Amino acid sequence: MKTIMRFLSIGLTACLVMGFGTAHAQEQNLQDRMFQFRATEALVWAMPLMNYKQIRKGQRALGVNYNDIAFHSKMQDWKFQTATPNNTTPYVDFFWTVKDGPIVIEIPPSADGVGIFGTLMDAWERPIDDVGAKGRDQGNGAKYVLVPKGYQGPLLPGAYTYEQRTYNGIGILRPIIADDSPENLKKAAEFAKRIKIYPLAQADNPPKNNYVDIYGKNMEGIPVFDENIFTELNEIIQEEPVEAQNLAIMGMLKNIGIEKGKPFAPDARARELYAAAAHDALEYMIDTYHNHLNLWIYEGKKWSYLVPPGVIETDFSYEFPSYFDYIARGPIYYAIISSVKNYGSATFYIDNAQSSDGEWLEGSENYWLVVPPNVPIDDFWAITVYDLVSASYIRDQAKNSVDSNMDLKKNDDGSVTIYFGPQAPEGQESNWIPTEKGHRFFLLFRFYGPQKGVFDGSWELNDVERIK
Repeated sequence: MKTIMRFLSIGLTACLVMGFGTAHAQEQNLQDRMFQFRATEALVWAMPLMNYKQIRKGQRALGVNYNDIAFHSKMQDWKFQTATPNNTTPYVDFFWTVKDGPIVIEIPPSADGVGIFGTLMDAWERPIDDVGAKGRDQGNGAKYVLVPKGYQGPLLPGAYTYEQRTYNGIGILRPIIADDSPENLKKAAEFAKRIKIYPLAQADNPPKNNYVDIYGKNMEGIPVFDENIFTELNEIIQEEPVEAQNLAIMGMLKNIGIEKGKPFAPDARARELYAAAAHDALEYMIDTYHNHLNLWIYEGKKWSYLVPPGVIETDFSYEFPSYFDYIARGPIYYAIISSVKNYGSATFYIDNAQSSDGEWLEGSENYWLVVPPNVPIDDFWAITVYDLVSASYIRDQAKNSVDSNMDLKKNDDGSVTIYFGPQAPEGQESNWIPTEKGHRFFLLFRFYGPQKGVFDGSWELNDVERIK
């Protein structure tokens, strides 16, 4: 009897040990899954912040630092790697910090046929205000003073003054020129060199600014989604004050090893989970942006809005009366780097990542798009190809867009057929935009000076058709 009881005891102990071991393994697996989920969610939340961080990093590599002004002496090409740039106006960028005190930004008045338009934003790419010809100063030029939260010191009489919610800020501006002729590009560069940025404390004797021509240089402004992006996230978290709306997220960050004021020291397992989370976050944002977030423009077709209408109503703060929509914000900032304070009617953009059969646009295949005649615009239209993963220009491609100002071939009815693929169809080089084999892509169609017909459904853009 004792022998039987002993065997029963050993068997029960073994079952308990095995059961506990299985439960422990399941628990560890659950912990890993939750870690990866939180890390994925953190990157979706942080997407605009990571855009700012990477643009600053990319420009610093080119010698552009706080209060310097980066400009393009010629129209930017594929080397300007930011989310969905255009090549109809040359960009002017700069960044600053108000951590040590207020900053003054001087925007010159429009002159000699050149103006400027753009937006001053904080590190979350929330608009502070629009500047230039279609901004606050209406092309008359002005001084803009940005102060840190709670600032009580002296100000600058006659200047527009704003309390900035973050320490870091960025300006993304575009000179307004008639065309990209050498003469007008020179005027645009000269205009950029009249922009000034300096501390308010030095307003009586501002230091000279550094103007850096970054045309033709590799400006790497796209966040890289691998395990190292969490090092980048930790660095910018350490720089910035914590806002009340982000306290719950900060608690989530703490559980994946990122905590304000604490060292960042992930172990090997954490880095493996970071890598998986980075992949998931980017894949989620790509799919959400192109397939789920934005409303379709035309019934039964694959063109959608650039951003949801409700976001515009929040001035790109994503702060609604009863919730903070960072889930929508992440995918949007996968696709854009600049927001505006006043979303006007001067331009209208639409997005397409699928052919008419509902499949992703593949760089190894050939497609066409027939733009119907009589596009309802005051100025011109343009279409640009972007890499699906980076949301930027396809690398090493000299041509990434066509527009109606170019010498395009027209069909007998006045429509224009645009071709996409790795090689141009014979005789259609002018109407062709190259793609890259092995890389998916998407399109933005831009209406400059859109008329009523763009919005009321009386004119519709066709789907992209696969050439079989």
